Amino acid sequence: MNDEQPKPISASPTKGFFVDMLIRDIPLQQAVLDLIDNCVDGAKGLRQDDDFSGLRVDIEFSIDEFTIVDNCGGFSREVARDYAFRFGRDKKFTSTKHSIGQFGVGMKRALFKMGKQFVVESKTAKDHWAVEVDVDDWESKADDWTFPWSSPSDDRLQDRNEGTFIKVSSLREGTASTFETSVFSNRVIASIKSKHREFISNGLEVFVNGSRVDASDLRIYSTSQLKPVVEKFSVSEGGGSPVDIRIVVGIGDPIPRQAGWYVVCNGRVILDADRRPETGWGYVEENADRPNLPSFHNQYSRFRGIVYFDSDDASRVPWNTMKTDIDEDNIVWQKAFDRMVVLARHVLDFINQLDREIEDYGRDKSPMNKVLKSSSKTSVDNLTSPQAFKAPDRSSVATAPPLTNIQYARPDNDVEFLKQALGVRSARAVGEKSFDIILERQRG
Repeated sequence: MNDEQPKPISASPTKGFFVDMLIRDIPLQQAVLDLIDNCVDGAKGLRQDDDFSGLRVDIEFSIDEFTIVDNCGGFSREVARDYAFRFGRDKKFTSTKHSIGQFGVGMKRALFKMGKQFVVESKTAKDHWAVEVDVDDWESKADDWTFPWSSPSDDRLQDRNEGTFIKVSSLREGTASTFETSVFSNRVIASIKSKHREFISNGLEVFVNGSRVDASDLRIYSTSQLKPVVEKFSVSEGGGSPVDIRIVVGIGDPIPRQAGWYVVCNGRVILDADRRPETGWGYVEENADRPNLPSFHNQYSRFRGIVYFDSDDASRVPWNTMKTDIDEDNIVWQKAFDRMVVLARHVLDFINQLDREIEDYGRDKSPMNKVLKSSSKTSVDNLTSPQAFKAPDRSSVATAPPLTNIQYARPDNDVEFLKQALGVRSARAVGEKSFDIILERQRG
C-alpha cells in the first residue's frame, strides 16, 4: 500500500478559458468606454476641483489597430506593477476619490477584447514606463501570469508630459470588421456624449477619429411657475464612506427617446432615459407605503428624472461591474428607489392634468400648455439646491371654456360654394363660420 499523499487537485483556470470568460459579455462599445473611464480617473487625480480644462483624450480605430492617448496625469510604475494589471481590485489599493474605475478589470478586459497584441505606456512627473504583450505568447506560458516591461518611447506620448498611451493591434476578426463601420463610430460617439457628458462639460476634450465629441445637454423647465423637485440626502447603511444622493424630477420637451430616468454614479452616466420596472415604471408592489407608477407610455414623453450617486468610495455606488446597469440589491439603490417613485408621482400627475386640458382646449389654446411654452429651461446639472415641485394648477390658469372638436364631411362643390359665400379660404373656416352663424341665430 502506497502511503504517499496524492497531489492536491488543481482548480486553476487555463489562460485561454480565463480570457474567453473575461471578454465574452462585454460589447466593444463598452470596452472603449472603460478605457475612457481610466482617463477620467487620471483627470480626477490630477485636478481635484473637477476643472478638466486643457485635458484631452484622443481615440483612433481602424481595421488595423486601436489607440487611445491622453494627457490626464498617467500612473506610476509601482501602480502598474502592483495593481493596474492585476485582474481585480486589490483591497490594499487606495483608489482616487470619486473614481469610476472601481472593479479593476476594465482596462484588461478591453485590451483582451480588442486584439492579440497591446502596448501600454505611461508617463508621470517622476516616472516613464511601458508594457508590451503578445497575448498568444502570454497564454502559452501557463503558470506565468506576469507581463513584461518594455522600453518606453517618446514618440508615442509626443508632447504630453504626463499621460497614457495604449495601442491594440492584431485585432480579433470581429473587432476589425466592427471598427471599420461608420455605424460603430457613430454609436461610440453617441455613448461618449451621454455617458461622459459631465466630464466633457467640465472641460475634458474627447476626440474620436479626429472628430470632437460634445456633451449632450439634458435640460428641463425651471421658472417661478414651473419648478422641478430637487431632493438631497445621504445613505450610510452598509458601512464605509457615505453616499450622497441627489434626485431631480421635472418636465422637459415631449421627446419620447429622452424621457425616463437617468442614473449617474460619481459623474458617470449608467442609465439614460430608462423606462423599465427596475427604475419604477410599471413596478407594482402590494401594500407598499408609497405610490406605484404606471408603465411608460409616450403620454409621459415630458418626464425627466435624474438620480445622482456620489461617494469617495466607488464600491458604494449602485452600479454593476460593466457600468451598464444598477445593482438592485444595493441598499443605497433601494433607499433611492423609494424616493424616486414618490417624487415621480407628483410630476406624472401634472402631466396627466396637462394632457386632459390639451384634450379639452386643443394644444394651441390650452392655458397650461401656453405657460409651459413660455417657460425657460435649465441644465439638470445646475439644479443642486433642494426645492419642492411646483406647477400651475389647472383652475388657476384656465381663462376660457373648454373646446370640443366637430368633424363632418360634405360634398366638395357645396363646401366651395360656402367658401365664396362666406368669404373664407379653407374648409375648416367654413365649418367655424357656419357654426357661429347658426349659434348666433339660435341664441337670438
